Amino acid sequence: MLPVENGVNIMLNRIAIFVACLLALLLVLAAAEKPPAEFLTVGRFDGGTATDNVALTAVRFGGHADYTRMVLDFATRQDNGTYVDANTHPVYSVEYREFPYRLVIKLQDVLFKPDLEVAAKPALPFSVVAREDGTIKEMQVFLEGPAAFKVIEIDDPAKLSIDVKPLNATVPTIYTVQLTGNYTATEAFSLVERSSFPAGYDPAVLVLGDLVVVEQVILDPQTASMLDAALREMGYASVINERRGNELPQR
Repeated sequence: MLPVENGVNIMLNRIAIFVACLLALLLVLAAAEKPPAEFLTVGRFDGGTATDNVALTAVRFGGHADYTRMVLDFATRQDNGTYVDANTHPVYSVEYREFPYRLVIKLQDVLFKPDLEVAAKPALPFSVVAREDGTIKEMQVFLEGPAAFKVIEIDDPAKLSIDVKPLNATVPTIYTVQLTGNYTATEAFSLVERSSFPAGYDPAVLVLGDLVVVEQVILDPQTASMLDAALREMGYASVINERRGNELPQR
């Protein structure tokens, strides 16, 4: 039989080990728990982990009292060509941009399925730009005006939920310096990524169905005129457009 003092020490040691293990478990659970997403009016959300053979299989929409929810469904392609629900989120970024108001979604190494399932109503207009290897370069989701947004990672199976809430904010008049060539999406992105432009000209590519626009938004007409002249000196064909910040570009 152990002396009482030794027995008490052993018991205290066991209690200390149990408490330490419990604290470690609580720390692990706290680290794994995702903090609630908050609405942003600027910036972007980033997340996900590197994945293989993941495809975007559906884009679904849901209408709520003060926001619209967009859900991206993912699946993993099996060796036999079939798909099963994905259990991890691909690396992603969802960024809010202005003029026109839109979300730009980038998904790393995610395949685009030609038979992508899309919910009809209530839907936000969007475009999917795919690379030659079948992966998604980016998605562009067009909004009616200023908005706040947030991204929620849904598990089992892995999905991305994107909530968009309209804001009552002033919409300015803008000026755009637009290149006037007829481009495909691939040609437009290649032009922007590989060409040299005058200092201060950093255009975006907007894909609106069959209409592909390369333009930079300027808030004052004098700067727009200067950039337009500089582009023409370098041999580009360009035009200045004036429109409201919530209007989509036209050819």
